Amino acid sequence: MGPLLCRRPLFVGAAVFVLGAALLVTAGLARAQTPPSPGSARGLTQSLVALDAQYRAAGPARRAQLVSHLLSVAATRQQVLLSLVESDPGEVLRVALPANLRAGMASSIQSHLEKEVDLDGVLEVLHEDHANGSRYFYFLETRTERLSLHFATDPPGLPARSHVRVRGVRVGQMLALASGTTSVQTLAAALPNTFGAKSTVVLLVNFQNNPIQPYTVDYARSVVFTTTSNFFMENSSQQTWLTGNVYGWYTLPLSSTVCDGFQIRDYAKAAATAAGVDLSPYSTFVYAFPTNSGCGYSGMAQIGGPNVWINGNLELNVVGHELGHVLGLYHSHALECGATTNGTNCSVWEYGDVLDIMGNTSAGHFNAFQKERLGWLGGDVATVGANGVYTLDLYEAPLGVQPKALKIVKSTDSTTGQKPWYFVEFRQAIGFDSFVATKSNVLSGVVIHTGSDGDINSSMLLDMTPVSSALPDVDWNDPALTVGRSFSDSTAGVTITLTSAGSTGAAVSVSLASPTCTHANPTVTISPSQSQWVPAGTAVTYTVSVTNQDNASCTASTFNLQATAPAGWTSTFSPSTLTLSPGASGSASLQVTSSTSAANAFYTIAASATNGAAQSETSTVSATYVVVASMSVSVATDKPSYAKTQTVTITAVVSSAGSPVGGASVSFNVTKPGGTVVAMTATTGTNGAAVVTLRIKPKDPTGAYGVRAGATSGSATTNFMVQ
Repeated sequence: MGPLLCRRPLFVGAAVFVLGAALLVTAGLARAQTPPSPGSARGLTQSLVALDAQYRAAGPARRAQLVSHLLSVAATRQQVLLSLVESDPGEVLRVALPANLRAGMASSIQSHLEKEVDLDGVLEVLHEDHANGSRYFYFLETRTERLSLHFATDPPGLPARSHVRVRGVRVGQMLALASGTTSVQTLAAALPNTFGAKSTVVLLVNFQNNPIQPYTVDYARSVVFTTTSNFFMENSSQQTWLTGNVYGWYTLPLSSTVCDGFQIRDYAKAAATAAGVDLSPYSTFVYAFPTNSGCGYSGMAQIGGPNVWINGNLELNVVGHELGHVLGLYHSHALECGATTNGTNCSVWEYGDVLDIMGNTSAGHFNAFQKERLGWLGGDVATVGANGVYTLDLYEAPLGVQPKALKIVKSTDSTTGQKPWYFVEFRQAIGFDSFVATKSNVLSGVVIHTGSDGDINSSMLLDMTPVSSALPDVDWNDPALTVGRSFSDSTAGVTITLTSAGSTGAAVSVSLASPTCTHANPTVTISPSQSQWVPAGTAVTYTVSVTNQDNASCTASTFNLQATAPAGWTSTFSPSTLTLSPGASGSASLQVTSSTSAANAFYTIAASATNGAAQSETSTVSATYVVVASMSVSVATDKPSYAKTQTVTITAVVSSAGSPVGGASVSFNVTKPGGTVVAMTATTGTNGAAVVTLRIKPKDPTGAYGVRAGATSGSATTNFMVQ
């Protein structure tokens, strides 16, 4: 399986995704203090820890009684975690057993336990597009296996086939990871191959229950190697095209009601090879078949290649779109902001770019952000660094003297150095862009997109006439900035004005001013996200890091730090404030101490940072504090002092979480004056008590005798006198 699979729906709708940063926050403190259900991940985890403590403390007979129950709880918990990895990887990270606790657990259950891993491999991303949305599936292909990756927040936006190192919690063949930022390290980004002839083979296949041939080999050859190849030639200014051939039809031993793209691939290749076709020269494979009712897409492709599936109609809008994915492109979106253009309260329309075949049009040129990623613009994109009037060539014209696009920086990420940009193009009804004549103002204006260095899936068409119809302006028929009108971004200090537009090009005035100060929610992280498992009353220290996201025109801000913990707990920040310049980061220690009466549970503590210069700018993160009672042991003698020849009765009581532990093995060491040690063992009964006796002999010394009683994870001491 290849890197990223894109399934284009049979009917492409405008799927809306509301912008916003999702915080990794649990349901709240009330949830943390609600006793977990016995079958939940938290309930099963608590049961497993308590049961394992009993098992390890027990003697042979009691262990034999406990082992099947211990294995049953461990296996059930593993299945619950496997189901949670997909739906709630954050919960898996919260209940994961720390390494030191896991290592000491019974050997019989080790195969059922999760473990922390640090693995290198190739990142693969499976992308499914549906009419009502889309979803991603992430995989890591190591030298020996293929593991699915599940992120609690912010999956990585890396090029397909990048070599990465991931850190997470493994359950079976699945990994739960905190985020694409903190859990994935790029070792080597994949390099695209987007120039020259793309050697492509088209295999026409049908199904044993419906072996129809809806079009001819010559028709397929014309669509792919004439129409689509010419589309790429024009888009790339003669730098990229398709070569190859079409073979088939081959009837596969599959039903048209079942969708299995990789079975189709394997059977198609086998059939072509059996027919004498040499597939070795080809780098891209297209499998075209009559409509398969089991597949919900019209086209499917691996981003970065090499495979494409065409379900039903073989046409430019599908083939060109899917081969765009093979070149490494993601979709071209639109940013819907209603009556505003400042980027706030906006939504992303997945296929919203009405001028780009990677969006929602049948044959439009890739926009400038996408072409620059492919390397097709060469020197024909001008980076604007000063005020002035810039001349744009026709976007569809061959590479020439004047730039085809302007590139204007919006800001610079102080941590990564990456930049989001504005791209300005002058589109005309030429060649495959002839359809733009149907857009009411495109021919007389320039279109503006945004895209970021650090996000290959960030192509956005902006609407320069957001109030031209009922809000939101969902028709997107008039996105251009027309002559005499300006677009301003005060946060970036950018103003773009179209001064003229004609048959040979357009003149665009760009004014760069000092941006106005704009405050933003700070970025806040907390480490560790889960504490070590500790007894109640333990002080746990977290590190809270804050990054000032105000733009560069702002002065330094003071961020007030606050923590929220369950009632009866204490939490203290040191320091309690951080003063940071825009883009700068700082950290503080947060010490949280649970109440001594806190029950075994997973508790949520929250940390927030508020920008003192703008009290509404607050960000909050959460972490987990885990309370687990260690084995508690008490020991006492029946009397404080004894005469020689009397018998000392020593009783040790073993409990866990306040409950007696039966069947626990207890060791007793009695140290006489002078250092002689008498060792004894006993097993606790159902009341948690273990009893031994020691007879004082006539020759034993007088004085203080020390007693130590020990069980797994706990011990206690006392003493008695011999007169």
